[in-house]
Amino acid sequence: MELKVKEKVSAKLEKIVGAEHVSTALPDLYGYSQDMTENEPHWPDFVVMPGSVEEVQGILRLANREKIPVVPFTAGANIGGLTIPLKGGIVLDLRRMNRVIEFNEEDRYIVVEPGFTFGDLRRYLDKNYPHLWYSFPAAPPSTSVMSNALLMGCGYLMNVQGGNWDNTNGLEVVLPTGEVVKIGSCSVSPYWFSRAPLPDLAGLFFGWQGGTGVVTKIAVQLWPRHELQERKTLITSGIGPTMNFMRRIGKMRILDLVAAFPFEPSLVMAEPRTAGTFDRPPGEDMFTVTTLIMADTEDELKAKAAVRDVVIKEEFEEGKVTVVPPEMVPVEMGEIPIRGTIERLGGVTWMGTFGPTSKWAEATEKAFQLFDKYRLLRIIAYTPLRGVHFGMFRPIVGFNKGDADEVERVKKFMQEALVMTLDMGFVPYKAPYWVVEEMMRRGDPNWVELLRRVKKMLDPNNIMNPGRYGALRSE
Repeated sequence: MELKVKEKVSAKLEKIVGAEHVSTALPDLYGYSQDMTENEPHWPDFVVMPGSVEEVQGILRLANREKIPVVPFTAGANIGGLTIPLKGGIVLDLRRMNRVIEFNEEDRYIVVEPGFTFGDLRRYLDKNYPHLWYSFPAAPPSTSVMSNALLMGCGYLMNVQGGNWDNTNGLEVVLPTGEVVKIGSCSVSPYWFSRAPLPDLAGLFFGWQGGTGVVTKIAVQLWPRHELQERKTLITSGIGPTMNFMRRIGKMRILDLVAAFPFEPSLVMAEPRTAGTFDRPPGEDMFTVTTLIMADTEDELKAKAAVRDVVIKEEFEEGKVTVVPPEMVPVEMGEIPIRGTIERLGGVTWMGTFGPTSKWAEATEKAFQLFDKYRLLRIIAYTPLRGVHFGMFRPIVGFNKGDADEVERVKKFMQEALVMTLDMGFVPYKAPYWVVEEMMRRGDPNWVELLRRVKKMLDPNNIMNPGRYGALRSE
């Protein structure tokens, strides 16, 4: 952007939000130009931090009039390059908008702004409503509650309640042209109790990666916080037995969570190494499987645990499963292998997908071959959703961003992992622009055309996070 034009736009932005909330300084822009992934950096021209819906309206009206790209941003913790500004423009940092708008204890929902984080929600519930809970994910506390839901994120209760997008009651959205619209019961009622029974327009904004508007309020469902919990962590042998156990126990819906990871990252944590030099132990592939049971009474807890333990005995031969003592599992849901590897190496990326759990075993074999081909540590996350109607299959790569050779290997791995998962019927989520492009190339032509029509209708000047669904990077 030319300097004179940039100065003119900056002055207009300052009138909307105040000079202290607009920056064009390179040190400020740098942090928004990249993320933890291998995706190439791109610099924004402005960082703007609105504090109200009215200010968001003003920014979008200006951007639409001047045809300036806008990228909504909260914490930047997504692992998919989703907030890297591919065409420059404005990064709209929404962290100042972090209020609780409404709390309805009787109907169990909370309405919050985009900057309200999981850490905020956890503290709020612990202090004021300790009997209520949310399906918290294995994500940093700085992660936005809203962004997680809008990007089809999951949480601990996903096997029972589904993904966090399923547990959303309504939205308030500023359209790219500046109008404010409400979605769900809140559009015709004073209550944010559901998106049903109205035509569900929330699909115009879920999964679009900020490409159709800026969501400024979201209502999410809360759940009873069961007083009793029992977590059992297993070390299992064999791809087939592990996947069979995951699918069988998930269908029974006695567990609030069942998640698995290959066991190798736990070994890396025990002895510091880098991803490129890890020597695999001989023998059968091993996994760490975490199971979580919640209950309101001791009898309920014991009954569920007894059923789970019967399935363990039936699915694994003697010597093929080990129960890990609770005191040796200090971190929940397998966070040790993921976080430890990331912290050590500095970079992380994933080919996160949803798909048929019946393909887990075959996909694992192929993914392991790719990890070995590119000399990368095998990390895959598996979790069933909604009683194993489908499941997460998420190959993850921790890597050294300062090692050019390793970064190149990661890029090649990701490209082949995309082809492999798509060929097997899995669908990537939180997908970077180049993955979106491949899905639009492969997808049903009428689906692609419908995406383009929706994008054009809501965002006629293609200012919202360009290069995503409905408008490719070259357009």
